[in-house]
Amino acid sequence: MAKTLFLAVFAAVLAVSLGGMMTGGWRDVHVNDSNARDALKFAVDSRNNLSNDMYRHDVLEVVKIEQQVVSGMKYRITANLTRTACRKSDFNETCSTNQNQDSATSYQCTFTIWSKPWEKFNKVLEEKC
Repeated sequence: MAKTLFLAVFAAVLAVSLGGMMTGGWRDVHVNDSNARDALKFAVDSRNNLSNDMYRHDVLEVVKIEQQVVSGMKYRITANLTRTACRKSDFNETCSTNQNQDSATSYQCTFTIWSKPWEKFNKVLEEKC
């Protein structure tokens, strides 16, 4: 009984000392993290490819990035997107936001992306806009 109680208390102290973060749980990541930015670019490119809109949509602002260690890395990224003045065929061109107020409205999306950069693997698991 005393041994079980000791183990329970030890586990609780260990969890608190690790900042309350559980292994495999979501944790915040800096918005400039390069792997997370690559995952976001993949998600936005995928959204553009599947969209019927002839104009490209780009990231206006990254709101929040979280990551979870899985078989690879899972990212949950919330970003504000906006329609640009570039057609989707102008893929490598730097675009400004559309000057037409109706077309330039920003909207928020949350993407969940599974990434294994060492295998050059990315997959959008979920997209909510």
